[in-house]
Amino acid sequence: MKIKNIVTAFSGFAMLVLASISVSAQVGRIEGTVVKAGSGEPIVGAEVRIERTDIKGSYPVKSDKKGTFLHAGVPYVGTYTILVSAPDCAPYFLTGIRPTGEMIKVELQAGDGRKLTMDDVKRIQAGTPAGPQKQLSAEEIKKQQADYEKKKAEIEKQKADFEGMKKSFEQGQQLAANKDYNGAITAYTEAAKLDPEQQAIWGNLALAHYNRGVTNINESLKDMSKRDPAKQDFNDSITAIDKAIALNETSMSDPAKGPLAKKTKSQYLKIRADAESLLAKRLGVMDAAPKAVSDYKEAAALTDSADDKKSFELKAAETYFESGMAEEAVTAYQAILAGDPNNIEALYKLGLAFASVAKFQESADTLQKFIDTAPESDPRTAEVKAVIKDLVVGNNLKAPSSDAGRRRAPAKKKP
Repeated sequence: MKIKNIVTAFSGFAMLVLASISVSAQVGRIEGTVVKAGSGEPIVGAEVRIERTDIKGSYPVKSDKKGTFLHAGVPYVGTYTILVSAPDCAPYFLTGIRPTGEMIKVELQAGDGRKLTMDDVKRIQAGTPAGPQKQLSAEEIKKQQADYEKKKAEIEKQKADFEGMKKSFEQGQQLAANKDYNGAITAYTEAAKLDPEQQAIWGNLALAHYNRGVTNINESLKDMSKRDPAKQDFNDSITAIDKAIALNETSMSDPAKGPLAKKTKSQYLKIRADAESLLAKRLGVMDAAPKAVSDYKEAAALTDSADDKKSFELKAAETYFESGMAEEAVTAYQAILAGDPNNIEALYKLGLAFASVAKFQESADTLQKFIDTAPESDPRTAEVKAVIKDLVVGNNLKAPSSDAGRRRAPAKKKP
């Protein structure tokens, strides 16, 4: 094998793997505060009933000593009515609530401590008194009816938009699962039009664009006309995930929401980095390479998963290497090996990167360490041995010594 073929023997354009993760949108949170009207004094122990209205579901909670209430496990795809009651206070309700996590402020007037039911709410919305009320003037009745009609129209529009968003979002998930990325993109785009404030929609839209881009890249191995559509998809994926990141950012500093928001941002950054990396590695958009590396590094810093951290660091180094930035790749792989000396992937790629910058002795030594460290079943070992031989013979190098016996754990003897 000639030296000029060493790297290309291992870094040919193999078929890419589709991303299989999805952005969670199954549960949401409803939270707020209950205070006395006028004074703003927190009400402790107020009963807050969260009633799902599209299908049956009830989620009761109580306010704490600060007057706050929280339910962090309500189904995301739902609309809710909140009924609030407390001793010596008038009952209160809110309709058309979505589990976005936004704080809801409830101010209770003085009253008899009565509790409303959903039937009471329906009667009030229909204009039928839920209990004894003062006699209203004709002007007050007219204004009340106008306010009711306006509120009713708003609720009906919200409900229609929500049902449309829910239907489109679920269609997108099903189509994406069936690898119909054209259909999934159409469905997610429609869902985003109806509710552009839901980060999960943008996250899944970004994934669908990314996967369609991967499909086009794979097909471009036989049909070069697929390269431009792939480039557009990766750019569209980045645009969509940028919106998801921006929507998620508001939760990053919240003590209650921060841990989940941090994990979510790491996932979003990985999606963006994957798209940027392929723009650089496969489509020659070289300014995307450092962006991908930066995103992988930030994703690694945010995740609590050791496996994910290792994966992101390897992807950053690989982006440098496969984008032709061999010197940067050498530095990146050396940094990984400083903390994990027996990282097989880093040893393998560092050996190739050394060859790319004409450091042939270092290449041979590192590839030998790969052979010593990798499982004997690794399919790359035979080819790597041939590469080492070519390096040594072709460049009059010192043959690297093997210390496999010291590195590999001895095989366990059968009892």
